Amino acid sequence: MDIFTDWQRDGTHFTWTSTTAANAGTEVEVFSRRCGTPGAPALVCVHGFPTSGIDYSALARELAAEFDIYVLDFPGYGLSGKPPSPYVYSLYDDARLLVHAVTERWRLTDYRMITHDRGSSVGMIALGMLAESGSTPVDVFITNGNIYLPLANLTAFQVALLDEATGRATAAATTPAMLAAGLGASTFMPRRSPQDDEIAALAQCFAHNDGISVLPDTVRYLHERAADETGWLERLSTIDVDTTLIWGLHDTVAPLRVANHVWEHYLKSSPGRNRYWVVPGADHYVQCDAPGQLAGIIRLTAEGVPPGLPTLGDRPDGAVLVDRSDGDDG
Repeated sequence: MDIFTDWQRDGTHFTWTSTTAANAGTEVEVFSRRCGTPGAPALVCVHGFPTSGIDYSALARELAAEFDIYVLDFPGYGLSGKPPSPYVYSLYDDARLLVHAVTERWRLTDYRMITHDRGSSVGMIALGMLAESGSTPVDVFITNGNIYLPLANLTAFQVALLDEATGRATAAATTPAMLAAGLGASTFMPRRSPQDDEIAALAQCFAHNDGISVLPDTVRYLHERAADETGWLERLSTIDVDTTLIWGLHDTVAPLRVANHVWEHYLKSSPGRNRYWVVPGADHYVQCDAPGQLAGIIRLTAEGVPPGLPTLGDRPDGAVLVDRSDGDDG
């Protein structure tokens, strides 16, 4: 299966004018893709670092008959433009882009949102903006990501990219195939070879518009996260939106202790109907490792089915409902 070609063929582009002052109104081409069933309940998918919206290709296939699915690649990622330094990449700029896409381009008023990795930081910032205008989604699904850095593990690659002394050299020594292979060997479950269809698609995404060269610039989102993540989590805990935390068990980059902390301190007692699931057979990319189970959780949540089963589908290897709360009863 040529995932990259299929994904690229069915996409479109629109122009985004950066809101970051240092970028002085620079325009960037943004790749966007709509798939699934037009007119069905809408699902917005928000990708992470260093990948792109193509991470959701398997989940989109699982939910195609039931949802109208919207995906975009943020500037610097996937099939979008990747302006070089001195362009400044920012979580806040991407949050404004996401809000623009939801409210003005796609004109969604009744929708759900799923976020992953860096995209969960973007999503939390955007939720604060959407809450101010009364345009919040019906449900939010937050999957694996370093959303509380004190309990997370940065990889040696991330650390090298972040270092001003080594970042450019590290990127220059990395090829798209190397980065994709490294992710396949360390962040997917089961481990994937470079010949795996999804890993091959990632390599093509990294190669598009020379994505490796901007990694030392895009990775700086971690500085924004370190400075402001507590504020984003605190704001999320006050927004009346149903929030479901879904975590792949085998993740060592954003280990389970991150999810446990976020659930106990921010989501368990927040407004809305909140759920915490753990997926035993998944690693960091739960949407790739267990798209069927992730789709099952989304269906149950959307249908309002009481999650009373010990595991999803009452299967021994199914996703486990760790905890739940409704409003302030947690």
